Amino acid sequence: MNVNIEELLLLADTEQWSIPKLADNLGVEYSYLHRVIKGKKNGGGKLFKGIYQLCINKNLDVGRFLF
Repeated sequence: MNVNIEELLLLADTEQWSIPKLADNLGVEYSYLHRVIKGKKNGGGKLFKGIYQLCINKNLDVGRFLF
């Protein structure tokens, strides 16, 4: 499974969230999310779970963010 970084950043922009706020809403550390965004790390289970939960809470299509 891969994370669609562009869609995550678009969501943060749409919601007017900073990257640290996005990380908080996903339930991950900012430094971890930053490394994923910069391509230095692949997303793992905790990030996938956070994306899934955020999609449920905001009624978003998880397919936008995970593929």
